Amino acid sequence: MKTLVVLAVLAVIGTGTVVLVNHFGGWNTLIGKAWAITYEVTTEPAADGPVRIEYLENPDRYKKQTPQTVTKAVPVPFTHEVVINAGEKAGVTASPNGDQVASCRILLDGEKVLASAKAAPGQKVTCETVTTT
Repeated sequence: MKTLVVLAVLAVIGTGTVVLVNHFGGWNTLIGKAWAITYEVTTEPAADGPVRIEYLENPDRYKKQTPQTVTKAVPVPFTHEVVINAGEKAGVTASPNGDQVASCRILLDGEKVLASAKAAPGQKVTCETVTTT
């Protein structure tokens, strides 16, 4: 008899959990589905000092959130891996020094090119894309 009561309680808890998760849009909505994104920035000729870079990233891959902008002065070539939740914008912008030509790429899983751009000499370059859901 005790076994039947325990099984009944577990069935109610399990059903309740499934109903609540589905009510809030499923597991992907609650914990987020994320993409591994790699940002790349280069300049020609090579920069002699740091270049101002801005990029988007999710601070926590397990939470569905809007990406935050991170700004840094870094040496180039610049490569950085981030996590972007599904359906959110991925983006990187670089402001070169002097008359350098800046280029950027956004890669999925370090291989598939999602976006690429090359700016005019001395101009800011921006690569953007929206991850699929």
